[in-house]
Amino acid sequence: MKTVAILGHFSFHREVLNGQTVKTKIVAQELVRQLSEEQVAKEDTSGRWRFLVRMPFVIPRMLHSSRNVIIMPAFKAIALITPLLIFFNLFFRRRLHYVTVGGRLPLMLRRFPFLKLLMRHFDSIYVETHLVARELKKLGLTNVTVMPNCKPLKIISPELTENTNGSTLRLCTFSRVIPEKGIGDAIAAVCRCNEQGDGQRFELDIYGQVEDEHWFNKLMQQQPDYIHYKGCVGFEDTSQLLSHYFLMLFPTFYPGECFAGTLIDALAAALPVVASDWRSNAELVEEGRTGFLFQVHDIDAMTDIILRLAREPQLVAEMRQACAQKAEKFTPESVLSVLIDKIR
Repeated sequence: MKTVAILGHFSFHREVLNGQTVKTKIVAQELVRQLSEEQVAKEDTSGRWRFLVRMPFVIPRMLHSSRNVIIMPAFKAIALITPLLIFFNLFFRRRLHYVTVGGRLPLMLRRFPFLKLLMRHFDSIYVETHLVARELKKLGLTNVTVMPNCKPLKIISPELTENTNGSTLRLCTFSRVIPEKGIGDAIAAVCRCNEQGDGQRFELDIYGQVEDEHWFNKLMQQQPDYIHYKGCVGFEDTSQLLSHYFLMLFPTFYPGECFAGTLIDALAAALPVVASDWRSNAELVEEGRTGFLFQVHDIDAMTDIILRLAREPQLVAEMRQACAQKAEKFTPESVLSVLIDKIR
């Protein structure tokens, strides 16, 4: 019998770089590293209708062959997987673990109260931030454990980052390219910086998977030549790439935002972040130490922060040191120990 089976959005059949898939693969890789390949089973929930057909057979097989079952499905699959998992576990009595991605679970449980009852059957629900833990506890759930997001990234020494004190300062966004991640606000702030920067030039590189080509193409048609789309980057190349930038912009207002993986990317690259004060961002971006926060959609405030940091390179250098130090807390080995200890 295997120690653990993971039911999650692995997307084995195509390359997907969203936070859900990346985190599922990271958790699985660390479990394999610590427990061995033979002790870890993996089942993919991607494929929509193809998985729905397989689901009534996959779930009992996992429960039969493993002492622990971890679920990490995409958000829309939770309501389908959880009832079947709880039902079949009445017969198998395995230990069940739910590792969440993002912060939408409290919203979903408020909309579907029957799911809240089912969530009590998990041995533990692992959430990424204290904010989400508090929201779930207000809903009556006591089986909640805070386990931050994590990534196996190379941590860049601040001394090896690119000199960003020149006449052109490069900024970036690094997230899914959707309106709710604040891409339009980031563009607007950089344009204002170039209007107010007293000859200093700012450029913005946008990285990430575009989910609405029509919206994004229309947005980019209106932009000056210092706004660029740079495509997608595998997480193994992230730290080195981001170390060449002056600041990361993260003006998100995405409803399901929790512990954004892009903030770990920035920490590992010794890259300070200018982020919206939205959901759990204040737990992760330490004001004046690893970045600065502004109110959602306050483009003037974001612009002022960028211009201030352009005038104070020593402050940016100090923040780079703090980012690299904090990144050590979010390695898979450190973060996932709480999950692996319970499984063992």
